[in-house]
Amino acid sequence: MLGVILLVPLVCAAPQPVEVGAYIQDIHNLDLKTHSYAADLYLWFRWPAGGPDPAAAMEFMNAYELWGHTRTAEYDAPVELSPGVNHQVVRVQGRFSSKFSLADYPLDHQVLRFEFEDAHLSSDALEFHAVEVSRNPDLRLPGYLVGTPRITVTQKSHPSTFGDTRMNAPGRYSHVRVEVDVWRPTAPYALKLLLPVLCVLLATLLMFLFKSRHVDARVGMGITALLTVVALQITLNNDLPDVEYLILMDKVYLFSYVFVLVSVALVVWTTRLDERGHQERAETWNRRSLWGLLTVGTLCFAALLSSHAG
Repeated sequence: MLGVILLVPLVCAAPQPVEVGAYIQDIHNLDLKTHSYAADLYLWFRWPAGGPDPAAAMEFMNAYELWGHTRTAEYDAPVELSPGVNHQVVRVQGRFSSKFSLADYPLDHQVLRFEFEDAHLSSDALEFHAVEVSRNPDLRLPGYLVGTPRITVTQKSHPSTFGDTRMNAPGRYSHVRVEVDVWRPTAPYALKLLLPVLCVLLATLLMFLFKSRHVDARVGMGITALLTVVALQITLNNDLPDVEYLILMDKVYLFSYVFVLVSVALVVWTTRLDERGHQERAETWNRRSLWGLLTVGTLCFAALLSSHAG
């Protein structure tokens, strides 16, 4: 009976509250191929004196190349801000990982995350409370615009007891997540990546300005355009990770393949008409093909981009 009585205060005891905040000093070297980015940030903690130090026991859940991480405590030991309240600040530098979604590339919007928990104590013993988060106003990430950061705390359960036979069920942990949105400027990236493709497609349409009898020049332009699209896609894929879905640029290149192949097919057909003595009909179809492909291609291209915009 005494053992039961002694256990009651332990079971009913409230978890230690820990206030937490973050300051993002810098983010750099974002690498799409490895889904990682380097960061320099400060984390601060306030908790009741006498309780375990959360700054010493925090564990990042999305660290990348953990061997390269460094942590520097602001104080050799937690300082007492006021009677009964301890305080500590930790500077963290290293690489982190967040699985990027590239479906809208190059118009993609990414969320960079920094997630941590207490390495030992479950939410029954320690509970984080988000207070504030901010970033360096001079923070610049080349190639991206940086949004306002946010911090949230959730309860997270890992579906494992990690071999601890003392646990009847997986524990729940107080999980802190610091997030910041980054996205590419639409106009510059659309110009850099889409303009070369548009130039190739417009050059393809020039085939229809030649007379049908100039079959070598016309077919040669079409084949050159096709090979150029292939080369552009290969170059782009070298800078991106392998993903199991089609990204926006993949769809643009697939559209370009269809556009060029249809154009070449029409060139071959009008050339056959010319060879059979239907020169006037062939030239009529040349003009119709030019304006028809230009109209349909423009509408399809605009619809493709608008489906991924925003």
